[in-house]
Amino acid sequence: MKHLIFGLLFFINSFAISASSFTFHVHNPNKVDVQNAPVVIRLNNVKSIPATEWAHLAVFFNQHQISSQLDDLNGDGLPDELVFLLDIKANQTLPVTLKTIAPAQRDSFPTEVYADLISKSKDGKFNFIKEISSTKNDMYNKLHHHGIAFESALIGYRIYFDNKSTIDVYGKKKQQLELATTEWYPTDEQAAAGYGDDVIRVFNSVGVGTVKGWDGKKATDIVKFDKRTQRIISVGKIRTVIESQVDNWQYEGKKINLNVRYILYARHRDAICEVRANEDIHTLATGVETIAGGPVMKQGKNLVGSWGIDYPVTDTIKYEKQACGLGVFVPKPYALKQVSERLNNLILMPYKKGEVLQFYFTAAAGKEEQHPFTTSTSFFAYLKNWSQSLKPTQVKY
Repeated sequence: MKHLIFGLLFFINSFAISASSFTFHVHNPNKVDVQNAPVVIRLNNVKSIPATEWAHLAVFFNQHQISSQLDDLNGDGLPDELVFLLDIKANQTLPVTLKTIAPAQRDSFPTEVYADLISKSKDGKFNFIKEISSTKNDMYNKLHHHGIAFESALIGYRIYFDNKSTIDVYGKKKQQLELATTEWYPTDEQAAAGYGDDVIRVFNSVGVGTVKGWDGKKATDIVKFDKRTQRIISVGKIRTVIESQVDNWQYEGKKINLNVRYILYARHRDAICEVRANEDIHTLATGVETIAGGPVMKQGKNLVGSWGIDYPVTDTIKYEKQACGLGVFVPKPYALKQVSERLNNLILMPYKKGEVLQFYFTAAAGKEEQHPFTTSTSFFAYLKNWSQSLKPTQVKY
């Protein structure tokens, strides 16, 4: 027993001696306080800690470890980003420390996000996959919930795997992860127990935050292409990262490789959208749909929102009408102007090759118990405040 205890103490002391640490500062450039502000550490900027130790990094704030996530976004087998959430006041700068610790300590926090991509076999069985592609517009009915789905405890989204590529909304009563249980379509028993469900009909609209083409008069679908892909890049405790990619999209007289990445953080209802392409694009479009003739809010060139009450599905006997709010914010450098056509309320955006065009979308369900938005007035007030909090935190190494 003495030998065992001595060996254990030797291991602990050896680890403590070899442990690395690095202190940096996080700055909030917004003029408002931000709760659960995402912080992204690009590990190649952390020069004092070797790459061999990155997988053991944890985040400490006020001398306490907080939940964090390591992501290998380029698939080279090494983590390249570490992310966490921080409450930070307007224009405040806070010190944060990275330390290498044992894996069991690093992974002791709850999982707060979820994503899945589910193919259906001919016998009706589900296959959970990380990536799928097609050269045709034939995947909508081959995938459960028609495409990739992702959620935080506040909200859920899915992206249709078809020419529309529309983003749909799953609203919740309670703050909890649900999609692994309901698979987007709750049973009667689950609904009675307080689970959420689909809250809008997207029709042929932009839904919320969908990236579309623009023909000068209306939003257009991605119809002519060589291959379409959906993939899950990462799902951890803090964020989920997914992608929708189109190869050789025939648009504006070019063949364009378009990659749209979606990032949803824990404790957030808003998602980040990052657009990348191999060609300049004169005009892309995103925005929100009008819900059952409900009100629409527009602010400047770059903030648009809608609110409405409608049946979420075509079955108006079994299902009740639901209230829902949608919002999109495009930072000014990328926002050209706002236009409306049919059900769509759009922000038009130019894209320059080599850039990452970043914008944000959000949604809320009227049935939420803890953060209720019961009118367009309350939801539109939220959108205005939200749009003031979206400048990314700055990391000073």
